[in-house]
Amino acid sequence: MARDTGLLILDAYRSAAQDDTAAGANYKGLKIHALPAIHEEVEKAAVRTFPPNGGVLDIASGSGALCLRLHDRGFRLTGCDLVTENFRLRDQLPFVEVNLNLPFSEKFGQRYDGITATEIIEHVENPRHFLRECFALLKPGGTLILTTPNVDSGFGRAVLIRSGSFRWFDHGHYQVDGHITPVPLFVLRAALRETGFEPPVVSSVGVREGSIFSGWRIRAFGWLLRRLDPNDTPQMEILFVTARKP
Repeated sequence: MARDTGLLILDAYRSAAQDDTAAGANYKGLKIHALPAIHEEVEKAAVRTFPPNGGVLDIASGSGALCLRLHDRGFRLTGCDLVTENFRLRDQLPFVEVNLNLPFSEKFGQRYDGITATEIIEHVENPRHFLRECFALLKPGGTLILTTPNVDSGFGRAVLIRSGSFRWFDHGHYQVDGHITPVPLFVLRAALRETGFEPPVVSSVGVREGSIFSGWRIRAFGWLLRRLDPNDTPQMEILFVTARKP
């Protein structure tokens, strides 16, 4: 019998914790488990929206690369993740081990001026539960910065029509990366509203979907779908959302 996918992902996280190398994208030697452009844009957004020296919770911190980046900008960081061993800053910053599929806001005992949740909502079983817990952890007036793969771009829609799966959410990404919950933009907007947030500011980061490494037919189809899009949908590969708690 095959092992539960959640256990396989947990095994992968624990295995990653054993690797001390910082090959590839990193911040001061800490691995960046995402597109580097995401962390760069989060830093800019945090400086714009979080109060100076504000308390910030980084959800799904991984090695701690984003925590350290924001700590260097003067924010007071708390990290959290499913696997404690991955977090390399345990002797420098507060850290809480959490399972995001369970009630987790009660584990922290405080509220924060800002929360960063990069490339994690697609890994959880219930996005609305996740957003409710984030809402509970924010102070009034606090801001959530959230990113997730953009399944609504013209290229993303072309991939869905051609393959039957959202880009980043095929069988391989499900089994290996734990991408179990695609979140279209209209669903994300609705979920934020229904969990109490003000209307979000939405953009996208990364590269325009459909690179020269994609087949010309799928790129052309994606271009056509972009042209026909009536909603001015962001077209880069990662959705970038900021949402404020009233």
